[in-house]
Formats: sequence, C-alpha cells, structure tokens
Amino acid sequence: MKLLTALCVPHVLARGVFPMLGCPLVVNSAVYRFAWIGCLSVSLLCFCAKRCQVWFRNLHNSIRDDRYIIGQRLHNSGEEAAALAIKKNQSSEVAGDGGLRRSI
Repeated sequence: MKLLTALCVPHVLARGVFPMLGCPLVVNSAVYRFAWIGCLSVSLLCFCAKRCQVWFRNLHNSIRDDRYIIGQRLHNSGEEAAALAIKKNQSSEVAGDGGLRRSI
C-alpha cells in the first residue's frame, strides 16, 4: 500500500492536477521530474519527525523519572535504620528492663 501510494500520488499530481490547472509545459515537466523526489522527501521528513517525537518523549520521561525517582525504592534514605532502631526500643520495653541490658 505504501509503495502504491508513493508511486501513484506523484504521478497523479504531475500528469493530472498540474495540467488541469493550466500550467505551462515547462512547469509540468519540472513537476513530473521532481514529483517522486518531493514525495520521498516529505515521507522521509514525516518519518523522522515521528521518530524524534518518540525520542524526545522518552528523554522527557527518563529525566522526570530520574528527578522524582518514580517506581524505585530508596536504599539510602535511612528509613530501614530508623525502623530497626524503633523495633529494638520496642523489644527492650516489652522485656521490662527499661532499655538497659543485663550482662551475665
């Protein structure tokens, strides 16, 4: 389908539309000569624009995720050490020694 479009659209423009508009023979000849190059250039430009849009969107998402650390667990935040200290304090209070350990 893409090949059919790439071949038919420039041919229809060069042989059907421009002569119907009343353009001189020199213009019709130039349009026929450069129609495929122009069509190829436009399709290549659209393809590159789509790729660049995807690349910029992925770059933006990557920068945002790195900045706000979305979906990752923090390992150096100190929460684990604080939770361990709270757990030790609670276990020593439950034992009833008031936070002091006896050595035997």
